[in-house]
Amino acid sequence: MDLTLLTMFIVTFTSILILPGPNAAFSVAQSLKYGPLNSIFIPLGFMAATGVHAVFVLSGLGIAIQKTTYILVILKWTGVLYLLFLAYKSFTSKPSSHELLFQSISKFKMFKSALFVSLTNPKALLASFMVYPLFIKQDQSFLPQAAILTASAMGISFTVYGLYGVIASVFKDKVTSTGAVHKLVSGLYIGAAGVLATK
Repeated sequence: MDLTLLTMFIVTFTSILILPGPNAAFSVAQSLKYGPLNSIFIPLGFMAATGVHAVFVLSGLGIAIQKTTYILVILKWTGVLYLLFLAYKSFTSKPSSHELLFQSISKFKMFKSALFVSLTNPKALLASFMVYPLFIKQDQSFLPQAAILTASAMGISFTVYGLYGVIASVFKDKVTSTGAVHKLVSGLYIGAAGVLATK
């Protein structure tokens, strides 16, 4: 694949992902709740979702989804309801005085949550529809180009959302109680749901 074209793709895709949205808010919330190292499975979940989106778009399956807009609407509102459910759970949880600031959670559950949030985010899928076709050259073999773009996008996704988690860890020292963490996390989930609802 042409190196200049690949560089342009990396810059474009990074610019899209780095804009704050539901995925970023979810990543920050999980990092505050579980700690930056424990929440490494969040960017892994987003990375996997990026791969799924790429496969949908590059395989042609995405065209069918794009034509049936009600599927995107169902996905969006499923994601909104899920984020509001997480907000409610976080807001109503009653931390004990002995509770650790960073709680524990199953790594697979963390991975699944991020995957679900990203797959129900129509912004991510629509961005994939717009970006991938622009960087496929018709005079070159399709599969190697598709593989390189997919791998690059997955790497970008992991890096961007991993950095959001690391940046969130800067605020951990400013939060003095687990109750405050729960309220802040709940607010982030509500914000993510609000952003998703407007897409």
